[in-house]
Amino acid sequence: MKTVREKLDIIKKKLVLLCSQPHKIYLIVGLIGALGFAVITPPFQGPDEPEHYIRVQYIAHGHVIPVNPKSTGASLPKSIGETLRLTFYDDEIRGFSAKKYDFNRTKQAVKKSLNPSERYQPPMVSYNFLTYLPAVPGVFLANVFNLSPVISLYVARILLALASVVIVYFAIKLLPGKKYLFTFVALLPMMLFQQSMVGTDGVSYALLLLFLAYVLRLYTQSTDIQRNQWIKLAMLCGAIVWSKPLLYLFLPLIIILVKKKHFWRWSITAAVISVLLLGANIVMANNAGEYEYRSDSLPQNIQSDKQLQNLKEHPRRGPRVLWNSYMTSFGDDEARGVIGTFGAADTLYPLWMGYIYIFVLGMTATVSLGKDKSKLTIPNSWRWLAGGLAVVHFIAVNVAIYLTYTPYNFDIIYGVQGRYFLPTLIIIFMAIFLGRGAELKPQNKKNIIMISSLIILLLVIMALLITFQRYFMYTP
Repeated sequence: MKTVREKLDIIKKKLVLLCSQPHKIYLIVGLIGALGFAVITPPFQGPDEPEHYIRVQYIAHGHVIPVNPKSTGASLPKSIGETLRLTFYDDEIRGFSAKKYDFNRTKQAVKKSLNPSERYQPPMVSYNFLTYLPAVPGVFLANVFNLSPVISLYVARILLALASVVIVYFAIKLLPGKKYLFTFVALLPMMLFQQSMVGTDGVSYALLLLFLAYVLRLYTQSTDIQRNQWIKLAMLCGAIVWSKPLLYLFLPLIIILVKKKHFWRWSITAAVISVLLLGANIVMANNAGEYEYRSDSLPQNIQSDKQLQNLKEHPRRGPRVLWNSYMTSFGDDEARGVIGTFGAADTLYPLWMGYIYIFVLGMTATVSLGKDKSKLTIPNSWRWLAGGLAVVHFIAVNVAIYLTYTPYNFDIIYGVQGRYFLPTLIIIFMAIFLGRGAELKPQNKKNIIMISSLIILLLVIMALLITFQRYFMYTP
């Protein structure tokens, strides 16, 4: 009979073996986190989830290209609007952490069948259909069986969570270096939360990581890039353009392949395709018309044209607003929001969790834990380009929020959430740490990998518990 010590040694060996494969660490912890958030979070509590769910329903009803429902006659079953009122609008708790969700609201909503005979025409957001596609078959089947809209919502969440986790899984497998660093970045609670909600962020950010990983894999391969590989890269560029707005800013990072055979031919082709797809996106968005937000869903006094004119007439105002937003305690909520679910708008995790995440990310960034560091030499010019694009993305996001969501003449940028900066975080880590790191003894590497993986797993579980408490338990 084996002793306790022998049993513990066996468990440790299995853990070491599992932790030697970062993509498997991600798959296990990622599924726990993403599916956990999908189940725990009450209906429609994700960022703009009601609007995104309605867009998925429109796609499932055949309206793949966004349109203006009033001018085209597009409509949805009235039970969808009734479910939204019952589970979300009638007693909104988002942004009020002391208010709890009554699970009886979900129980009542489950009993409400789709009933497609009675219709209504909710406004349709103009986001492209691509990032919603994983959810559409499940929602379509739920509609065929006349299931409650709240059931199809959870089906959509689970399918989007699975799709985005699988995409990131393959991205981590493709990465030629710093696999553990980007595994742990991908396991940030905010990233997992976005993957678990009905929206565009989860799949979009997963596609961005896959694009970057594939570019770097092509860069490190010793053989010429084959025709089918160029085609796959062009398809990924197109997918980035048709995902979340502004992510296309990172497409110039393919310049790292400039010394590869046929680079200019294929990069120009990819650029032309991307521009055409971006143009098609703009045309479709204009075709859908301006989205009609609920009167109470936006801050008052939003005047985008006057806000832009004010910035043009007073060039110093923009930098001053940016300074006020991020160089005061107000900006702390956005910074914490990169790690804490939903940022200042809802569930904030305790600072000690953030400190531990920062410590683990810093450690895995500054030491070499992989086996292939010598194969990865990143040109400094590419690092500077990546860093510059990260800054451009950061500024572009803030300008967009200031123009479209911040009340006119505000001295801070109102409505920015940490989730917007997950792509910026990924790019900055790549720009600074890819191909770099202090060498350690093999045993030290194994210990750091195993301990860090267990810490991240525990933090993800803790994040789920804190989120559950926020919605269903007493919060002092």
